[in-house]
Amino acid sequence: MRIESKHPISLLVKIAGVSKSGYYKYKRKPIKMTPILNVLILDIYLKSSKRKGYRAITYTLKYKYNLTVNHKKVLRIMRELKIQSLLTKKKKRILVTKTIKENILNRNFKSDVPFQKFVTDITYIPTRHQMVYLCTAIDLYNNEPIAWTISDKQDKMLSINTIKKLSACCDLNEAIIHSDQGVHYRSLEYIKLLENLSVKQSMSRKGNCWDNACAESFFGHYKNETLHLIKHKLQNLQDVKEMTEEYINYYINDRPQKKLGGVPPSFYRTNQNLKNFQK
Repeated sequence: MRIESKHPISLLVKIAGVSKSGYYKYKRKPIKMTPILNVLILDIYLKSSKRKGYRAITYTLKYKYNLTVNHKKVLRIMRELKIQSLLTKKKKRILVTKTIKENILNRNFKSDVPFQKFVTDITYIPTRHQMVYLCTAIDLYNNEPIAWTISDKQDKMLSINTIKKLSACCDLNEAIIHSDQGVHYRSLEYIKLLENLSVKQSMSRKGNCWDNACAESFFGHYKNETLHLIKHKLQNLQDVKEMTEEYINYYINDRPQKKLGGVPPSFYRTNQNLKNFQK
């Protein structure tokens, strides 16, 4: 039972040393909701298995407890309680253009001179702890990977960095660089980079892997002759880098190719007169 029902108010305010008007003013003052809100917000959050964010909790307070609370206040309280929805946020889309480039290469995978026709593509390599991505640029003159980038992020920089490395190795003026229609090759930054390098950009037809068969073929050999041979699964990005560097060195300098007359790409490039060798 409350103490006011047992004793006169005049006696109680005298003992407390406050005025009677001050007491009634205190009585009329609304109870602060923040401590109650903290409990309710935390309870709603936990009962939703930590799914609900501040907006969902705001709606729940309204329909379940008839409490109208500003969503900003709910957000502030959640930050004070250090809680947030565990639902995955939507990934940001890579900005791309709607322009699809013409298939200039048109499956003409032969080149009589170096550094005039390139194919580029991206593949993934699973490891124990993360997915790793490899982007290559291959010279169709001798099927040699000239530049490549390895990353644990499949973003636009994967293709852009590969072209930057390629441009540092050779003059790309008027060269053709062919790819599929992936978002990496339609990003504004990638297209602008090729334009600045005076490169002719070529793209496969939609959903037609044969238009970029040389790049697909390289990745096929790469995986068959590395991933399918190792006894233990790769651990991380560093393992992929070491494996790829070793394989590409082998591919360029040691692996004979039927298309090149049975010699490796480096031998083909440095030996112009191969007629007698190929007979």
